[in-house]
Amino acid sequence: MTLTLILTAVCVLLAAQLIFVVLNARTLPVPGSRAKSIEGRPLVSVLIPARDEERNIEDCLRHVLASDDSEFRLEVIVYDDDSSDDTGGIVRRIAMEDSRVGLMQGGELPEGWKGKCYACHRLAERASGGWYLMLDADVKLGPLAIRDTLRSALRKKVGLVTGFPKQVTVTWMEKLVVPMMEFAILCHLPIPMVSRSSSGLFAAAHGAYMLIKKSAYESAGGYEAVKNEMVDDMAMARAVKKAGYKMMLADMSRHARMRMYHSTREVWEGFSKNMFSGLGRNYLLLVALLVWYGALYILPPIALLAGLFSGSVHLMLASGAAMLLGMAVKAVCDVRGGLPLWHGVFVSATIGCTIAIALASVFGGLSGQGHEWKGRRYG
Repeated sequence: MTLTLILTAVCVLLAAQLIFVVLNARTLPVPGSRAKSIEGRPLVSVLIPARDEERNIEDCLRHVLASDDSEFRLEVIVYDDDSSDDTGGIVRRIAMEDSRVGLMQGGELPEGWKGKCYACHRLAERASGGWYLMLDADVKLGPLAIRDTLRSALRKKVGLVTGFPKQVTVTWMEKLVVPMMEFAILCHLPIPMVSRSSSGLFAAAHGAYMLIKKSAYESAGGYEAVKNEMVDDMAMARAVKKAGYKMMLADMSRHARMRMYHSTREVWEGFSKNMFSGLGRNYLLLVALLVWYGALYILPPIALLAGLFSGSVHLMLASGAAMLLGMAVKAVCDVRGGLPLWHGVFVSATIGCTIAIALASVFGGLSGQGHEWKGRRYG
């Protein structure tokens, strides 16, 4: 009876969560063509940090260069971050075809800097544009992505526009874990407060796509101000807000797509290096989230099995209702991110994998081993 009451409370919480997510998702803006045209054809510098991106960099550049630049001018700079593959060679060949493309050759990482932060810092030093688009090498842009994002930035008078590209997932670990980024945002962050509030508590960013006004970037202190941050995108968003500029969190799924990771190992390593840092290394917050997610999404299927074995109809009904509500919450988030509705069915497996990665993220820091990513080890 006690477990049934707990499951009933879980159902109430999940119903409230579902209502919040549905309303919250509707407020996530999509950069569109309805904003008025851009005047003066400003220069946009597309800045791409690339380390061992041989499999992605050509497609990334081809899509950027195919952008509709009728309302702005375009320069593209790639920072080859000491790659061990042919990343630099591919960029050189494309640069010979198109004068808008430039290549910076990186070297040894200075002490006190994280790799991506230093690459973006160097890129910004060389950029000539009034706007910087920090773009990951695994992102493929649609032809109107830059134009529509810049239009929205100018109309809303913001210093930063960042958003979630459509996530292409192939392996099961990718399908389970990668969509958790948008799930966490839609479940916990009131989207309207991102642009309305100056507080860093209401900040979110996706480092794969960040359009930053030059003056906002400089006022925030650039990447030098966040040079040792593992979750550099969140740190930059907070710095931009602190500098007095507004920001916009957008849904970029109609304008861009990306495949962040290509294997179970990459998913595990990629998320474990960032997850605990993303929580500000706050153990209390970590425990609270683990209990919350465990109660809402892991307990119901366990309780359903208990109900089946005990023959408790009330327990089976309560746990089944909780499972359906949890799937609905996940499905709403997935559909908003351009993913199939059926992904929501596996919400318990998704949360289980996420909890395991979170614990690995904490253990890597506590043990002193840190986490390895593209040949570099981070604490």
